[in-house]
Amino acid sequence: MKNRKLTFTLGDGSIHWRTHRIMELCEYLTEKVLEPMFAREGKKWNRRFMDFFTYDNACDPLEPVGTIRFTVPPMFAGHVLELQNAILRELSALKIKTGPVVYERDRVAKKVVAVLIPIIENPTALVAPPDVNMSQLRGYVVLRDLLGYQRVNARYEFGTDDLVKRLSAVTEEKIAACTSSPVKVAQEVRRTPSAASVKATRRCVEELKQLGAWAKANKHQKLAAF
Repeated sequence: MKNRKLTFTLGDGSIHWRTHRIMELCEYLTEKVLEPMFAREGKKWNRRFMDFFTYDNACDPLEPVGTIRFTVPPMFAGHVLELQNAILRELSALKIKTGPVVYERDRVAKKVVAVLIPIIENPTALVAPPDVNMSQLRGYVVLRDLLGYQRVNARYEFGTDDLVKRLSAVTEEKIAACTSSPVKVAQEVRRTPSAASVKATRRCVEELKQLGAWAKANKHQKLAAF
């Protein structure tokens, strides 16, 4: 089992885009604006080597506001205004308020090489689901051993009300029990909880409680993780 992170989603199949941080907003705009334009031209690019949507170094990528830096792909050099308008339409649809757009130009050719878009107000920060930061291995402990869920086809599914109910029944004793491992003390082997594992599991439980509360408040009946 690879130690990658679990992804938590809404179990009803709907997609809730995370746009409440600048770094996530860059991902959103890449998916909504840039990829369709590349597809229209029958082109693709390897994102391991180039991200066209990034953030200004002066801003905190974990904050809801800051400055997005859009580097214009060379093949779209003549479509800057079209791209800019498409970006602003997507932001407007999210009710995100922007400041005046700033261009960076090539010193010699004077063509636009980057578009800087200040994000002044980002109301999506108020409606975003809470983050759950959990590896696959930690999820195995928390979701299976602690909460009693079984994974089916590499996916956990649970009703929101059931998740909240099971989380409310979690105690420190249960956390200690599921994080214990054999440790030799003197001549005796005892099952002893790892302090680091207890702390990590407790954090995951709190994050799941926040997610469960958010799902209930927003009337999402099912959640899933894979």
